[in-house]
Amino acid sequence: MRRQVALHLFVMLSVHRALAWEKKMKKVLCALVMALMISTNLFANDKTILVNVEVDWGNENIQEIYEILQNHVDTTRSEEGCEEFTFAVDINNPNILKATEVWTNMQALENHFKTENYKNFNSIMEKYPPKNIIVNTYEIKKVLHPLD
Repeated sequence: MRRQVALHLFVMLSVHRALAWEKKMKKVLCALVMALMISTNLFANDKTILVNVEVDWGNENIQEIYEILQNHVDTTRSEEGCEEFTFAVDINNPNILKATEVWTNMQALENHFKTENYKNFNSIMEKYPPKNIIVNTYEIKKVLHPLD
C-alpha cells in the first residue's frame, strides 16, 4: 500500500513538474516569437513606403506651375521621414509628370498629408486639375544591387 501511495505521489509530482516545465517553455517560446516579429518588423508598422504618381497635367500646365512644384519638392524633402521626393517629366510624353516618393514608414506619409505644404499643393491641384492621376503605393525593402 505504501508503495502504491509512493508511486502515485511520484507520478503526480512528475506530471506537476512536466506541466510546470511546459508552462515555462511556452513563455520562452512566446518571448522568442515576439522578439523575432519585432526584429523583422512583422509586429511594427515601420516598413519603408514607396509612392509612384503619374499625373497627366499637360505640358503647358507643367511649365506654368514648375516653380510651385520645385518649391513643393524642396519643402517636402525637409519633412521628417521623407527619404526621397522627385518630379520628372515623362520623356515619352511631355504631358505626363511622374513623382517618386520614399518615406521611412506609413506614419511619416500620413503626417505629410497633414502639413500646410500638402494643403497648398492640393490647392494647386484644384486650380490646375489633371486630366488623369495614378497613384501606386508599396511597402518596400532595400536590397543590395547586383552590381554593387
